[in-house]
Amino acid sequence: MRAIKNILSLSTILFFSLQAFAQEKGTCDYKAEGIVYDLDTKEPLSFVNVLIDGTTTGTATDEKGYFLIDNLCEKDHDLIFSFLGYKKLIHHHDFHHPFVEIFLAPDELMLEGVVVEAERNSSNLSSSSSSSLSKEQLAAVSSQSLGDVASQFAGVNTISTGQNIVKPVIHGLHSNRILVINNGLRHEFQNWGSEHAPEIDPSLIDEIEVIKGAATVRYGPDALGGVILINAPKLDLSAPLKGEFSLTGKSNGRSGEGTLKLQRGGKWWSVMAEGSYVKQGDLHTPDYLLTNTGKIEKSYAAALRIHPLAEVDIDINYSHFAQELGILRGSVNGNLDDLLLALKSDVPNFTQAFGYHIAPPKQAVVHDLIKVKANYVGNRQSLSLQYGYQINRRKEFDVRKGNDLEIPNINLELLSHSLDLDWKHPDLGMLSGRLGAQWVYQDNNNIPGTNTVPFIPNYESNRFGLYWIEAIEREKDVFEAGLRYDDQVADVIGRASNNDLYRNRIHYGNAAATIGYKKNINQYATFRTNFGTAWRAPNVAELYRFGRHQSFLEYGLWRYQIIEEEDAISTLQILTEEDRPVPAEIGYKWISTLEVTRPNFRAELTGYLNYIENYIFSRPAGLTTTVRGTSPYFIYDQTNALLWGFDLTSELQHSQTWHSTFKGSYLWAKDITHHDNFVGLPPVLLGYDLGYKAKLKGFDQSHFQLFLSYHFKPFQNVRIIPVDELLNAKEKGINLFSEDASTFDILPPPPGYFLANFSWTAAIKKVNIQFQINNLFNTSYRPYTDRIRYFADDLGRNIILSLKYQI
Repeated sequence: MRAIKNILSLSTILFFSLQAFAQEKGTCDYKAEGIVYDLDTKEPLSFVNVLIDGTTTGTATDEKGYFLIDNLCEKDHDLIFSFLGYKKLIHHHDFHHPFVEIFLAPDELMLEGVVVEAERNSSNLSSSSSSSLSKEQLAAVSSQSLGDVASQFAGVNTISTGQNIVKPVIHGLHSNRILVINNGLRHEFQNWGSEHAPEIDPSLIDEIEVIKGAATVRYGPDALGGVILINAPKLDLSAPLKGEFSLTGKSNGRSGEGTLKLQRGGKWWSVMAEGSYVKQGDLHTPDYLLTNTGKIEKSYAAALRIHPLAEVDIDINYSHFAQELGILRGSVNGNLDDLLLALKSDVPNFTQAFGYHIAPPKQAVVHDLIKVKANYVGNRQSLSLQYGYQINRRKEFDVRKGNDLEIPNINLELLSHSLDLDWKHPDLGMLSGRLGAQWVYQDNNNIPGTNTVPFIPNYESNRFGLYWIEAIEREKDVFEAGLRYDDQVADVIGRASNNDLYRNRIHYGNAAATIGYKKNINQYATFRTNFGTAWRAPNVAELYRFGRHQSFLEYGLWRYQIIEEEDAISTLQILTEEDRPVPAEIGYKWISTLEVTRPNFRAELTGYLNYIENYIFSRPAGLTTTVRGTSPYFIYDQTNALLWGFDLTSELQHSQTWHSTFKGSYLWAKDITHHDNFVGLPPVLLGYDLGYKAKLKGFDQSHFQLFLSYHFKPFQNVRIIPVDELLNAKEKGINLFSEDASTFDILPPPPGYFLANFSWTAAIKKVNIQFQINNLFNTSYRPYTDRIRYFADDLGRNIILSLKYQI
């Protein structure tokens, strides 16, 4: 509570400081200016009419799309943009956002116009490497998972447990090394497992941006790999009732999805409501069914914006997301004998006829989010205060016997409170910047009744952070720098395997910094380079995890001791930092981007180097025999890791009807302490998209696209120890890991594969049509980063039809 009081006191002081520092302009000294573009071609539009609603005051854009209305007496007003052949757009304009970018949609285009304001969905560092999807690109993948949506960017891949559990990977890092900022809040969930995907519905988001640099300075610890920024739809004032209703059907899994979005805005208020429902049955490969891979998702959200004064905005958001996910039944095995049978089977074990029933193994997750944000903007500065509350409930069901079948073996509830204060100070000559403070409190509890030793203990944590970012802009050059410090304390309480109680207080504190440079080489080329440090405290799961999770036995850094004289380990004693110090991960990432943009061509090349000290990972330690049989076990350890690579994206507008996009990514990574490789790294990927915009009779718009990609066979391989060799070693009393503890895999990497997808989008007045065929040639393949690859192929052909009605 002391941290809350300190933040509230600081916010009060800063708020009244704004009143003292603010320099009010003359009575009629406000202005509105910006540039108007074509949403489809991104070309500036000349002679667009810009009118202040309810008046005769207005102007028209010049040959570069620029407009300016000055000498305005009111602080805010509604601007109406109209142009023959384009949809009219109404934008509520405030004096503190004098410059805006307006994207008008042609009448035949299925999308509405877009307004871009400087602070929306921004990383706040112009030297950082970031990318965002267009409205059309986002609409094409909105029925997929968040991980699949993020993988549309070069350098972003996925790691998955089947098609339902998909997590994004940025430059080889994932899980708790990637931050997800959901509608301005850090998305807090059980992010320590590769089987735990973010509980966010892509069909209800409006914008997504990926920051590939070390972004700890702005967003807090854990962002060693990068940040994914997600925004809900913007709430527009003075807007008539608008929205959309969509239905989507998919052949693979025989799924159905319905989505409804509504929004209405008045002079000083705006409201939004949206919801989505998905039901999916068992998926299938080109040759067989994947039993128990169904899915049920329910999500809804509501938002209210209040604009009582021109200087003040208040936003209130609520969202609810619930899902039940089946995991392939044939992928869960109790011991090495069962695993060997599963690996040798042409069709996964326990395969049955198609159905919608979801049985163990499965997950049931519910996530609720509430956010309240107040924003004050003066003439030269702004202050925002944001409070967030999140509750994440996760249940994991394993294959158990008797009456325990429907009892979860993991049942966790995570409560998170956060307070964010951000002050954008007045410009001091060429110097512009911001200062901020963040506080996060978390309470994680095991819900009783699982009849198991908790996999992770209960804990409470408090983290307080301060940051400072400054930039100097000089004609074609921008210099940026930032500092941050965070202090984190966690109180842990749990039970050992003999049911004894243990307690511990864990304290970590560290600083992070960034320095960057942006150079506008000429009107076509821009160069960005950024060097940043990032850090991450070991999470409770990495320290204390104990027992079986999915198909493997795992022991955290403080849950095992190595007994060298017996060539074995003991898991009876709970260690502390005095017994085994576990320093925080420290990352040093340098990333540079060269971007070239011409009227019909755009290319972006990004290179990066990421060195991580004290990198936490799991490694094999031996074989053990339990009541379920013999199985390998893994222990957590630390090392130093080096990752480097590059991403390439190029877009070419061949003509008014033909366009294409090429993207590629390359990653190299190494455990440089043990001279070892890591398992599960994304392989080299090349992709090519070809699009054609046709004029078909009866359609206002028609767009055909062919997506081609080739996923190479991984080249940085670990040693292979087949299951039968593990069993043979156990029978002969041979410890395969006593002298060689290097990472191993039970199967060699799968071969490379080629995929083709096809899509057709069209519009008839207010009805939008989207027809897709994924895996066009029904190719059998196994992604290297999918844990189900040991037991089954990935999805076969999937035909998708989506109908959307614009309200």
